[in-house]
Amino acid sequence: MDLETRKKTSGLVDEPGHRVSVEVEGRTWRLDRASDLEALWEAMDEASMGDDERLPYWVELWPASVLLGRWLVRNAEVLRGRRCLDLGCGLGLTGMIASDLGAEVVAFDYEWPAVRFALHNGRVNKVRQPLWTVMDWRRPAFRDHCFDFIWGGDVLYEKRFFEPLKLLFRSSLAEGGKIWIGEPVRTVSRPVWEELEADGFHTNKITTEKVALCGQNATVNLWEITL
Repeated sequence: MDLETRKKTSGLVDEPGHRVSVEVEGRTWRLDRASDLEALWEAMDEASMGDDERLPYWVELWPASVLLGRWLVRNAEVLRGRRCLDLGCGLGLTGMIASDLGAEVVAFDYEWPAVRFALHNGRVNKVRQPLWTVMDWRRPAFRDHCFDFIWGGDVLYEKRFFEPLKLLFRSSLAEGGKIWIGEPVRTVSRPVWEELEADGFHTNKITTEKVALCGQNATVNLWEITL
């Protein structure tokens, strides 16, 4: 099978001008981006990476975000009118989906280019815009317990994120609220669920599904976390 055929059958299609299209629960979303991850990575030097290793992960659409988008659509009724937080919004897929479903969404990323493209993609897809903002989840800028739902796609790819995310969950989740995390099956993420349980959170794997992207089928878990 050639590359073009693989793209057409994968659920993710590259289009001219660095646009990708992905289908989520019957709707096609069009996402513009600066380039692909490999190209941006190769163009970076040590100075642009900085001490935080600011790799441009935001430029890719990850399988975990696609599964999370499916879950948001399936839960449209409970999201409508609720205050929601999108962690590491990237190109804006899940923030756009939730906002289009009627949720009141704040969506942030660590990198300004991600937020700029997310805003642009909201216009491309003609949705009510979330509040897109730049923020470091190690220094959250929200009042306490203000979000009914918090979600993130593939945010647990480094152990150094575990502790700040746990603190953000505890400070930002409203009473009775829920956190949804899309997680590709990775060894590095396994310890975090036990850590969360030990810290008083309740975790539940609510679905495991295949997500087809770029000719490959990724296995993705979706977790629900409550306090």
